[in-house]
Amino acid sequence: MEQTRHQTDASVKSILPALKTFPTNDVAIIGCHALNLSRRSCEYDLLVVSRDPIPDKFTKVADVYARIIFRNEREVRQPDPELAVTLASAVPLRDSSLLLATATSDCKRSFTANCKKAAEIHLASSLKSLARVEELLSQNETSEADFSLLSAARDFAWADLLMSGVIPSPSHVLGQVKALPKKRPSSFKVWADASGLELASRVSCENRLEGLSVIYDVLRTSGAGAEKASQLGRYREVEAVEVMEMKAAELLDSMQSAECFSYLGQESVQSLFDLYVLHVTTLSKEKDYSRVIRDLTDGEDRLLSKEVVKLLGLVRGPEIIRSATPGLRTAVSLLAKRI
Repeated sequence: MEQTRHQTDASVKSILPALKTFPTNDVAIIGCHALNLSRRSCEYDLLVVSRDPIPDKFTKVADVYARIIFRNEREVRQPDPELAVTLASAVPLRDSSLLLATATSDCKRSFTANCKKAAEIHLASSLKSLARVEELLSQNETSEADFSLLSAARDFAWADLLMSGVIPSPSHVLGQVKALPKKRPSSFKVWADASGLELASRVSCENRLEGLSVIYDVLRTSGAGAEKASQLGRYREVEAVEVMEMKAAELLDSMQSAECFSYLGQESVQSLFDLYVLHVTTLSKEKDYSRVIRDLTDGEDRLLSKEVVKLLGLVRGPEIIRSATPGLRTAVSLLAKRI
């Protein structure tokens, strides 16, 4: 208990300049700093209670990077499963109304149930992505199939962690999956194969980071409408790329290229999905998640070059993709039986 108090005191001191930006709002630390998982390069995740709808944002105050996540009182009192799982470990820094203390206490009591609900969402997404892989391979859409498999692996890892009561933290996921209890058959190898971790190296991570920088730049400079701008707030500041670069650099310097490749792979999946949704919305097209790569790289309205897709590491051949799919499908089915 004493150690936790000292860690909280140190966190408050580190992010005091950022807190002054929101002098009257209730604020809590969430994410890897709240979980005591943080590395030197990890930004602070701050939940700020706000009446007004404000896009999430990255910022740098003094020498401290922070990701600011804005939620209104109703969202904190009645959180969705993903936010509820996060709130269970929140560390309130300013809580004049005791809203955060109450929400944190409630979420701790319902932690297991919320983990299960959040896991179900990710598992359903993984199943949908897996269903697309074989169809895409039969159409010779290898890059699209590679992306769907990577997406399925990302969601499976998050579901697997949540079902074990572990809150996923993107730049720590490989270590978190490795550390899962050994009481049941390990899912690590099938997840690693589906994630393409055999490609992990300093060069592949640097390439993936370069490709992500391009995607972030496109998202940052896009003329999104008000609703989409709110949803894509985390891409709007250059600090978002700087944080990603810092995390990658620290992982590579400490010889953790697989963790780095895993982290940047998760970022690739999320940013490509976000860019795709923005793109088809702008063009007033129906969403078809079997065409993410094609719609972003083909035609007069394309936003990315095929070279960016290669930089992201979506270069696995059909046989490798096909061989990695059944193991992940089996792991997903076994996990579904536990839910």
